Amino acid sequence: HFKPCVSVMVGQLYEPGDARRDGAFTIFYMGINLGAFLSAFVCGTLGERVGWHWGFGSAAVGMLAGLALYVALRQRLLGDIGRPPAGRSNLAVRFALGGVAVAALFALFHHAGVLAALATAVPGRGVALVLVVLVIGWAVRFVARLEPNERGPTATIFVFMLFNAVFWLAFEQAGSSLNLFTDLRTNRMLGGFEVPTTWFQSVNAGLIFLLAPLFAGLWSWLGHRGRDPGQPVKIALGLGFLSLGYVFMVWAGRVAADPAVKASMAFVLATYFWHTVGELCLSPTGLSYVTRAAPERYVSFLMGVWFISTFLANLGGGLVASQVEAIERGEIALPWHLGGQADFFMLFVVSAGAAGVLIFLLAPRLGRLARGVV
Repeated sequence: HFKPCVSVMVGQLYEPGDARRDGAFTIFYMGINLGAFLSAFVCGTLGERVGWHWGFGSAAVGMLAGLALYVALRQRLLGDIGRPPAGRSNLAVRFALGGVAVAALFALFHHAGVLAALATAVPGRGVALVLVVLVIGWAVRFVARLEPNERGPTATIFVFMLFNAVFWLAFEQAGSSLNLFTDLRTNRMLGGFEVPTTWFQSVNAGLIFLLAPLFAGLWSWLGHRGRDPGQPVKIALGLGFLSLGYVFMVWAGRVAADPAVKASMAFVLATYFWHTVGELCLSPTGLSYVTRAAPERYVSFLMGVWFISTFLANLGGGLVASQVEAIERGEIALPWHLGGQADFFMLFVVSAGAAGVLIFLLAPRLGRLARGVV
């Protein structure tokens, strides 16, 4: 509920065709990541050094503080942006109560052992496959029911979702396989101080805060001069930079293949740098694209659907990350044999790079399908 709504509100600040929109979404993205940058130092440090109850509790305090700030400044800064359409009721209270009810239900299922039983009984890969098939089938039906002039631009949203999912499946290894490699296989000593593993989760957010103004200016500069590369090319760039970032993890995996040797932090930092560059090419511009391409009556709805690709990517990313040790031991055969976890990270060099090349080749056709929106 929160993420699609706040993204749509940013889009509502600009008139259709305004060249500043991509830059605005990049600045919006920068603000989000300022919080993400600080949170790892606060929540992560409390979790590692004091206890995880304190870490998660501090996150809840931060969310409540953000809500209070929004309520206090909303009318002065946003006016009617984000208000329900004329003649429609405000459903926020119902959503809030429904969210509490769903959370309580899941907590009950967890303590009763229902979720653990489901995880054992239902294979994760089967769930992911069923969800992907259902989403594709529903998307085809949804597009077919639109007005003829709306079908092309809306279809491109769903096409971009597929590539968005490939990007985030690889990118979100940051919270699983990349983080474990950092913790167990990386030399984190800085002088006499060992850098906490959780602090590395702030690297991406900190880089976004530093680089986002540059990208915001770049997209606005290109847009005003009629040289915007278009969303397919931006996605191709994002996937290409993501692939480049994993080259450094392949290198690190080779170094740490010897159990007596740990890889340098420089490899991890280089990976996060290029992943951040890729994210700034693909993610904020993708949010902006949805607000431009979606039929007006479906903007909020399709923004929510857009985030389904992130959900599927996180699910798939977790399943892939669970195979890292099997790949390292050679139980899962791959076409390359680099040693250590280098074989695992090479998966993302190849998959992200191939996806980037594919959408780049499809860019002219997708541009025609979008009818000038791209």
